[in-house]
Amino acid sequence: MIKLTKESKWTTVFQSSDEYMVTIQKLKLEDAEIPVIQFNQRDSSYNAFGYIYLQVPTELTEKAAQIIENE
Repeated sequence: MIKLTKESKWTTVFQSSDEYMVTIQKLKLEDAEIPVIQFNQRDSSYNAFGYIYLQVPTELTEKAAQIIENE
């Protein structure tokens, strides 16, 4: 288990405009006990523009990518 601090660096490992896809990937990462942040950059008026991003600590980027790729 890694120790997160204020100085921890985060890396985007997944992005999509489909909220359900982001939720599925986020749950997979949480099941693997990987800390994950959901960062929403979609337009709040129409939800037709922009993306939702998932970020994990940089130290866990490789592990997170493997989990996401193994659908």
